[in-house]
Amino acid sequence: MKPFIFSVNALAGGGKTSTTRELENKLKNAKALYFDDRNYDSDSGIDDIVKWINDGADVNLWDLRRLADDIDRLINESYDFIVLDYPFGYKHNLIGSYLDYSVFIDTPLDINLARRILRDYDKKTMISCWTNSTTIFDDMEYYLQHGRNAYIKSLEGSKADADLIIDGSLSLDMIVEYICNDVILRKTNKLANNK
Repeated sequence: MKPFIFSVNALAGGGKTSTTRELENKLKNAKALYFDDRNYDSDSGIDDIVKWINDGADVNLWDLRRLADDIDRLINESYDFIVLDYPFGYKHNLIGSYLDYSVFIDTPLDINLARRILRDYDKKTMISCWTNSTTIFDDMEYYLQHGRNAYIKSLEGSKADADLIIDGSLSLDMIVEYICNDVILRKTNKLANNK
């Protein structure tokens, strides 16, 4: 029996990775794939995400064949659920064809930004843990000049095709419980309709 495959999407700092991790643990016989575990942006020649968004954010410019291969491998391993920590929902032609369901965690931009700062910066030096040179001040200046507008454009497109939009200011436990209940119900209904 084919697993129920669904994606969890949110803007950076919106909670998609934490939610996906919890869903993998809570759902019976589930396995997760994490978009950020691979370098799909550099594989696809997309070096500047803000520029890509401002140029129209064509998701099909992303080369996601390796993600499709990973999904195929998990389908053959007989999981009941495959959860994708994945930013494009149904929009990418290749990956969208696998999906049974798409969730968008709608987290307010101030919470996204605060979480990114807490996650990405050394608390003592205020230097990025990723670059070892970018300060929090550099990041805030970039956010105000470019990042916020890119977030807003991305937000508009991300919510459009989601099957479920959930409030990202809720607790992680509440978000996970709501998604679990909904995907189990939808999987049950799908099985009943296929009989």
